[in-house]
Amino acid sequence: MVIADYRAWRAVGPGGLPANPLGWGIARALGTVRRDTLSTSGDTDHRGPDALALPRRGGSRPAMAPFVIPHRQLDGIPDTSLVSDLLARVAAVGEQPGCHVATSRLERHGDAVFADDPGASWVRATGGEVAHVHAGQGSLHVVAAPADVATIIDHGWGERHPLAGRRPLGLPDSYLFLYAPVDESQTDTVLTIVRRCVAQAGPAAAPL
Repeated sequence: MVIADYRAWRAVGPGGLPANPLGWGIARALGTVRRDTLSTSGDTDHRGPDALALPRRGGSRPAMAPFVIPHRQLDGIPDTSLVSDLLARVAAVGEQPGCHVATSRLERHGDAVFADDPGASWVRATGGEVAHVHAGQGSLHVVAAPADVATIIDHGWGERHPLAGRRPLGLPDSYLFLYAPVDESQTDTVLTIVRRCVAQAGPAAAPL
């Protein structure tokens, strides 16, 4: 049973922990403090003129791996060309003024978009990291403004990380997983969310 679980954990792919029995043990221990990833009962539903507007995502939510790290979906994986396009478009966001691209601090591999001067407390908590794509499947982790969380989750585009807001881990409460887009239209919406996260990350971020 233990060996099978370890092999299942390794099969999910690389994450922020070492891919060895120690990493698996840490992931299993952290799993004891996981949270409900879909609940938005404590979140403010922001409805002002600057509120994030999203369509409802079509289809069902993907099945998720049972591990808190790596936090990955198990189905609904797009083809490689769509993932490559998403990677390129997110990287282009990171080349905008006020941003840069560097190795993810949270995943410890792969590129992430960072705010040069993070002004929002939820982005300072991640060392300026705003978004990264999981290259093997096209899903993402982003740090959203707290007032955007309910819209993103309730419209079906993602869920919280199971350790978001859990002390003393340091992940902000608005650390979200975005499901991999399955077509160009969904890719456009995911990019809308990423750009919104970047826009809310810097020193001029609106106080949502």
